[in-house]
Amino acid sequence: MNADRMMAYLKAKGLSYLLPALSGNGHMFETVIDKLKEGASAKALENVKSQDPEKRQKVADSMGMFFEMVKRNLPRLSTNTQRKLAFNMFFNHLTLGQEARDRYRGKYGEPPPFLLVISPSMRCNLNCFGCYAWEYNKSKELTREEVSEVIRQAKEELGIYFITISGGEPTIWPHLFEILEEHNDVFFQIYTHGMMIDDVMAKKMGELGNVHPAISIEGGPKETNERRGEQAYDKILASMDRLNREGVLFGFSVTHTRKNHHAVTSDEFIEEMLKHGPSFGWFFQYVPTGKKPDPSLVPTPAQRLERYAAVERFRRTKPILVYDFWNDGEATEGCLAWGRKYLHVTASGMVEPCVFIHMALDSIREKSLVEILNSPCFKEARSMQPFNEDHRRPCCIIDNCDVLPYLCRKYTLVPTHDGAERIVTDLHEALARNAEAYRQELERQDAGASVHPAG
Repeated sequence: MNADRMMAYLKAKGLSYLLPALSGNGHMFETVIDKLKEGASAKALENVKSQDPEKRQKVADSMGMFFEMVKRNLPRLSTNTQRKLAFNMFFNHLTLGQEARDRYRGKYGEPPPFLLVISPSMRCNLNCFGCYAWEYNKSKELTREEVSEVIRQAKEELGIYFITISGGEPTIWPHLFEILEEHNDVFFQIYTHGMMIDDVMAKKMGELGNVHPAISIEGGPKETNERRGEQAYDKILASMDRLNREGVLFGFSVTHTRKNHHAVTSDEFIEEMLKHGPSFGWFFQYVPTGKKPDPSLVPTPAQRLERYAAVERFRRTKPILVYDFWNDGEATEGCLAWGRKYLHVTASGMVEPCVFIHMALDSIREKSLVEILNSPCFKEARSMQPFNEDHRRPCCIIDNCDVLPYLCRKYTLVPTHDGAERIVTDLHEALARNAEAYRQELERQDAGASVHPAG
């Protein structure tokens, strides 16, 4: 270990013990967190391409919101969670990870993605309408050894220490906790329906400290039970309460549809969530893929804009960090997919550019992650990004609808389950109409803002 790395290790190790000790000391604790935020924000801005002050501020604000979330929640988290957050970020991610990212950039001329999503199994014990993952073959699963090897490659070759486990229902996969323990140097976010998190599992998560569930919920009891089954809402809240008691950092995950729009964009929804302890929340938009794709469930352009406004309002007025997978394109300078910021390893080993693009060419069983990232298809897709200059419309599925069909045709991408190709065939026209309507809605909003400036 060289001197710089040794110094970084000692600082991170010290911080991992200092923060739990300081978390009861308000002023000193906040001073330390604010100092860490300054350094991390400066580091994040080094990778921002745009010199536009407003766009750069969006990135800085995003990093700032994360540290404000840490400041609010760290004192209530388990000691191991506090220590893992500190050490995994400030040594594993910012030191070891940066060394790997620098090596990659030097060799390939661009930064690697910062996130990897792995779905080791597509099995699930629910039957939710509109499930994007429903049509995958449930009999195909990754082995423990395959998942571990992919994570090793992600860390050592790409500098990725933030792994999302999805599915299917991840808690059904028998090797989940073995992987979490084996790779305890990684932040693991687990997308789960949450209803299998009993007292034993919640306690285990608190003890591990490096696992952060994002629990799916559809709004209130009516919306959640309608999609996820009888008494699902009460079961989800009970699981949140268990995680909260065990000091686990966790959040919620919403799929925004035309049906649950008013429920999930209401202040009442966020207030109810806050009673049960989530520190963060994700907003996703329904994409017509998977189980019985239904374009009528896609939020209207006006509803998407209302979601944008609601998320901004929650950030300003509620003590919770919320993200929007599509509407936060300004903070990410466009689309995340195609290995620009992340990619998705499926249970069959195929590697998709995005969890909502169920098309692929390459498998982890035949190629390394680095080889797949540098395939002609993925490289051309990244060269096209951002797909337009308005980062409020970042996506190649629902915003820039000519991109995905072009790439699918040119590289003969293969559907990763039956019917996945419909996103670029019979469903494409409805998506394109909605994309154009959203573009026009944004233009009208911008024109109105210029005529009636705020304040």
